[in-house]
Parts: sequence; structure tokens; C-alpha cells
Amino acid sequence: MNKQQDSGVFTIPARRCKRCGGLLTSEQAIKDGYGSCCLRKMRQEARAKEEAKNQCSLFDREEEQE
Repeated sequence: MNKQQDSGVFTIPARRCKRCGGLLTSEQAIKDGYGSCCLRKMRQEARAKEEAKNQCSLFDREEEQE
């Protein structure tokens, strides 16, 4: 046995989330660089931004008519 196993100390590969700075421990999160909640929020924000491109407001219509 090596020295770490004898003392009962173990290590977990971990990183910090690029969005919130939270601790990431799962393999997928470390690979992505984002936690599951932050990744979901980023996808929702991107989807909302894409949807907003296709919308117009009443103010846009008034400017076109003048």
C-alpha cells in the first residue's frame, strides 16, 4: 500500500465551474467545465435568445409605418 491509503486520505479530481465557480466532481462536469445546473441555464438562455430574434414588438411596427 502507498502512503495515502495508509492514512485514510483520498483525493478526488475536481475543478471549478466556469459560470458560478462551484466545485465540480463528476467526470462529465469536469469535462464540460460547467455543473449540470449551470449547463441547463446556459442552454435555456441560448434558446431564449434565439427565440427573441424572431419576435417583433408593437413599437417595431409603429416605426415601420411612420
